Amino acid sequence: MPANLPPQYYAAENEFRKAKTLAEKIEALENMLAIMPKHKGTDHLRGELRAKIAKLSEEAEKKRGGARAQLYRVRKEGARQVVLVGVANAGKSQLLAGLTEAKPKVASYPFTTQYPLPAIMQFEDVPIQLVDLPSITEESTYSWLRPILRAADLLLLVVDLSVDPLAEMEAIFAGLLAMRMEPVGHGEESISEELVVQKKALVVGNKYDLPNARDGLEFLMIEYGERLPIVAVSAETKHGLTELGKQIFEALEIIRVYTRAPRQKADLTHPIILKKGSTVEDVATNLHRELQQKLRYAQVWGSGKFSGQRVSRHYTPEDKDIIEIYT
Repeated sequence: MPANLPPQYYAAENEFRKAKTLAEKIEALENMLAIMPKHKGTDHLRGELRAKIAKLSEEAEKKRGGARAQLYRVRKEGARQVVLVGVANAGKSQLLAGLTEAKPKVASYPFTTQYPLPAIMQFEDVPIQLVDLPSITEESTYSWLRPILRAADLLLLVVDLSVDPLAEMEAIFAGLLAMRMEPVGHGEESISEELVVQKKALVVGNKYDLPNARDGLEFLMIEYGERLPIVAVSAETKHGLTELGKQIFEALEIIRVYTRAPRQKADLTHPIILKKGSTVEDVATNLHRELQQKLRYAQVWGSGKFSGQRVSRHYTPEDKDIIEIYT
C-alpha cells in the first residue's frame, strides 16, 4: 500500500534536512510523524521515524545530563496514553488521583505539579495510561512538554467550572497553539498549512460540586459543545468519574477482542486492543506475524449474525468479540 504523503509532510522533511541542532531535528521528525496519515502503507516509515526520534532524544539526553532528563520522559504503558492539560488549580492532580491509584501532591496553591506524573486508569479490563502535566500557558518554557503532548493518543482539557472555564479554555488553546497543536473533536482531524498538528481532545469540566459550576458548564456547552465532547465531573466527590472513563474509552476509538484456541475456553482476562476498523488479519498479526501469514479464516462470537460465524481475514470485529483463528 503506497504511503500517499501530503505536501505538508515534505515541507517538514525539508525542515529536518535544514535543522542544525538536535532539538530542531527532533521537532521536525515529530512534525513528520504527526502529519503522516495512519494506515498500513505508512507503518514502516512511522517505525523508522520513531527510531530516529528515540536515537536523537537519547543524544540530547546525554548532553543535558541523563539522570535529570529521565524525570521528563514518559514511557507509554497500557492500551493507550491520555494526557491531562490545564491551567493552574483546575484540579488535574486530584482528577488523576480519582481515576487511578496514584497519590499526587494535591494543594490549593498553583504549580504543585512540576514533572509529568503517569498512572494507570483501569476501564473495565482495559488499562489506560493517564499523565498529569504541569500547568500549560502560552509562555510555557518546558522544552520537554511538546513531545509528550505530541505522542499522546488523547488530550483531556481540564477546566474549573466554578471560576471562568471559557478563559481557561482560551489559555489552553493559546498554550497548545504556541506548541503548534490544536485540540479537535471526533471526525475533525485535518492537516493545517501552518503545520499545526490537530490532536483529538475531550473537555473535562471539573469541580461540578462547587457554586456557579452549573452556570460555567452551560457557558462551556454553548461555546464549545458543538466542537468538542464535554464531561462534567467533580474529582472531590467522584461525581461523573465513571462516565468520564467511558467517554475516554470511546474517544480513543479502540475495541477489545478476545481470542480462543479451537475447542478451548476464550481468554477473557487479556484482551487484544485494536483501533476501530481493524480486521481479523490484524488480530492474527497482533498474536504472531507467522499466524497472520497462515491465516485461512476465523470464527467469531459476539457481533456475528450467529454464534461461531465463519468469517474471512477481512472481517471487521466489534468490541468484546471472541475470535478463533484457523490456519
